[in-house]
Amino acid sequence: MKCTPISKKASIKWKIFGFLVLFTAIILVLLWLMQTVFLSDIYKAIKMNDLEKSADEIVSLLDSTDIQKKADVLSRKNELCILVQTPNGVVIASSEAMHNCVIHNISYRDRAKLYLDAKQEGNDILERFILDQKTGTFRSVKGKDIVTEENIILTRCVQDKNGEEIVIFINSILTPVNSTVKTLNIILVVISILLLLIALVMSFVISATISKPLKKLTNSANELAKGNYDADFSDNSSKEVAVLANTLNYASSELKKNEGLKRELIANISHDLRTPLTLITGYGEVMRDIPNEMTSENLQIIIDESKRLSSLVNDVLDISKLQSNTIELKFETFDISEVIKETFARYQKLVNQDGYDIQIIQECPSLVTADRQRILQVLYNLVNNAVTHTGDDKKVIIRQSEKVHSGKNYVRIDVIDTGSGIEPDKLPLIWDRYYKVDKFHKRAQVGSGLGLSIVKSIVELHQGYYGVTSTLGLGSDFWFEIPKA
Repeated sequence: MKCTPISKKASIKWKIFGFLVLFTAIILVLLWLMQTVFLSDIYKAIKMNDLEKSADEIVSLLDSTDIQKKADVLSRKNELCILVQTPNGVVIASSEAMHNCVIHNISYRDRAKLYLDAKQEGNDILERFILDQKTGTFRSVKGKDIVTEENIILTRCVQDKNGEEIVIFINSILTPVNSTVKTLNIILVVISILLLLIALVMSFVISATISKPLKKLTNSANELAKGNYDADFSDNSSKEVAVLANTLNYASSELKKNEGLKRELIANISHDLRTPLTLITGYGEVMRDIPNEMTSENLQIIIDESKRLSSLVNDVLDISKLQSNTIELKFETFDISEVIKETFARYQKLVNQDGYDIQIIQECPSLVTADRQRILQVLYNLVNNAVTHTGDDKKVIIRQSEKVHSGKNYVRIDVIDTGSGIEPDKLPLIWDRYYKVDKFHKRAQVGSGLGLSIVKSIVELHQGYYGVTSTLGLGSDFWFEIPKA
């Protein structure tokens, strides 16, 4: 496996610091833009909006007796001057809530001019006025920035329900924001310094809080990689870290268990290899040194042990292929009942010579699409397992039936023995490729003792099911199911 170089990668502490500083900088830039660059425009837009809304409310109350009361409320609320009159100068409502109000200090002729300008511009016009300090009068200004206090007047021409024309004058004051901007700049400088300091402190605190448990897990993972399966991964500093710690603890315990089982497997295989090799060597030397020992019985023993040795090697190779998913299945359609009979024929010698009672119970022929040789291997391993562990009556039952799961038909094969059974807490472990329930069981008549892990892998490759039910003192029922053709 190619490792990714990490020497040039930034630590999580500096990444968090960078993100917090970037976030702080974005906030500060937004504050500076809003409070300095766009402050004048925002202020002006708010004032204009107040004028428009106030004018709309006055229009809606033209025919109401509460128009004067509403004008007073609006003028105090928004610091406006409001004047509602007819073109001839008859006042309908008047309210003044600020000093230097233009519409209450200009002449009738000037208001008439505003009225005429509004009529020319579509009954609605905005004009700006400033107070001339030399003459004490207001004069109109256009297209200039706000450099001193100025008045803005909205003039709107509407008609009441009787069709008579009404003129609405609303006056608001715009003041320069330069002094305000200078004050805000000083405040923003202080805020910027404080925010940067806070970001710096918070980044180190947060990064330390997050990186410390991760560093601990990393160190423990390095110990695990060196073969220390007792490395401690416990940590509850956060939910995510706790989940990671639990996962690593589980991985550590599984690796520790598998390491022990691998050692046990090597010991078992070594023992199983040594036994036939010792017998083959011993009988071969006897037949070589003692002429009278060159008998068919001794030769048969050497042949049987050679077959046992070959079977063990083949099973180990099969486990390796099945676990690495390199085995290729050769699917064909066949009657599984014939495979059961073929398996039974292989054990005919045990039935005749050793008194084993192997019974076959079949409901009806069942066609399946599978790898015939692999299904034969599954049956062979299960029957061999049953023969190895059956009781004193030497009884083994092979039962064939059909089942339905989620609307799909399956063929089920049960292989039942009458042995001592398996403890309930060991049932989930017996399919493990390294696990052996009885470390001191009698040696199988034929096979390696690795058959259950092979059964599991082959059935899974056929998209089937497998399992076992067992009762202590009564025996076990190993079963598997594969889809019908």
